[in-house]
Amino acid sequence: MSEIDAALMEKMEDYNTKVEKIDLELAAKRNEMMLPLYEERRKIIADVKHFWLTVFRNHMGLSQIIEEEDVPVLEHLTDVWVKHDPKEIRSFDIVFTFSDNGYFTNKELVKKVVFKNGEQVAEPFTINWKDGKDLTKSKRKKGADDDVSDSFFSYFKDEDITIAHFIANELFPDALSAYANDDDEIDFEDDDSEDEGSVDLSGEDDDEEEEEPTKKKNKK
Repeated sequence: MSEIDAALMEKMEDYNTKVEKIDLELAAKRNEMMLPLYEERRKIIADVKHFWLTVFRNHMGLSQIIEEEDVPVLEHLTDVWVKHDPKEIRSFDIVFTFSDNGYFTNKELVKKVVFKNGEQVAEPFTINWKDGKDLTKSKRKKGADDDVSDSFFSYFKDEDITIAHFIANELFPDALSAYANDDDEIDFEDDDSEDEGSVDLSGEDDDEEEEEPTKKKNKK
């Protein structure tokens, strides 16, 4: 690379760093401003039966990773909440609150995403399943060498961040729209309209299409 090209590249990198800094500041401010509205929405939907299960099943991407055996468990899902780190907007917890049920003893399941060393990493979470109720235990498929588990709950014990991004950046901000459109599945990737308050904090380039969550195969 010539000396001129190197100087130009340095200026471009400096410019991009400044843009990213402003984007993160705006995202943090927007999240702060949206919190009272999310709290208001939380009260509105508090008595709506199976609200979050309906939202999940209406989302074209997430509905693909919900098995029929997951549904009775998700019927106990009473709340979903996204908590961002006030000092680092790219770090967040997705808290799933459940009523008492016959499947696990946890009151809350948490999908934690931490931004460190320049990237986002999802931390595994342990679900305390009751005897014989673990939906994430591998199932031996006839003729297959590996165990397979397609349950939605398998995402809590691995480091996959795809589902976390979908929930935090698309589904959670626009949950009312997803619930209201219960006659038609929603594909947020095809929706050009602005939602209630989502921000893209995935670190992906705008020109790259975000991959929808898909079923995991051959998972031990």
